[in-house]
Amino acid sequence: MSIKFKNLRNDLEDLEEESNTDMGSGSSVQESSSGSKVANYILLLAFIATLVFYAGSKINFPTFDVNPIESFVQELNQPDEDLLNRMGARMEEMGYGLMTHEELIALREEGVTATYTSQIRDVGYSDVTLGELIALQNADVSGTFTRMMKELGYELSIQDLIDLRNADVTAFFTSNMLDIGYTKQELTKDNLIRMRGIGVTHQQAKRLMEESGARLSVDELIRNRISNQ
Repeated sequence: MSIKFKNLRNDLEDLEEESNTDMGSGSSVQESSSGSKVANYILLLAFIATLVFYAGSKINFPTFDVNPIESFVQELNQPDEDLLNRMGARMEEMGYGLMTHEELIALREEGVTATYTSQIRDVGYSDVTLGELIALQNADVSGTFTRMMKELGYELSIQDLIDLRNADVTAFFTSNMLDIGYTKQELTKDNLIRMRGIGVTHQQAKRLMEESGARLSVDELIRNRISNQ
């Protein structure tokens, strides 16, 4: 027990003894006794406060999860054992070796699943690595985008796919530009990125073609877009 705590208790005991002695000394003492009672109450409150503080400092309260809902959602989102086993078997079948559940969970958290891996490989990227799969997902390269660009006649590397999606190039934009007469030789990876970077749309290209009666070059489309911003 601390020295401060002991002193406070002794003061309280002394005050009580003085109060008891004064009670038998007559009416004149009663007036001072009422003041003594007030002091007594104040000292009692101080004693209790010190006791609570002292006791609290000696008790280690357990810590609780301040966000149980978040913990519940995280646990709910964890894939079950059967799903991980099937994913692991499929990834091993595709040549990625035997993977632990921790490795499979880490891949899924990056958006890489056995289905996604199969989609990329089916387009022709059979040698795609796990690191490249993660990079593709981070750049929002979908299996559909990869397949559609292939169907449009483009032979793109993994890095080409990543660069195009990082620049917001879509298969929809590319297809529409081809439909209004632009060739793949004009719609190179660099030109697609340049046009999307400045905000050229196929609607703008078509409107300018109708207004001028001729198809503008990619450079003319970009200059027109810059001049009208």
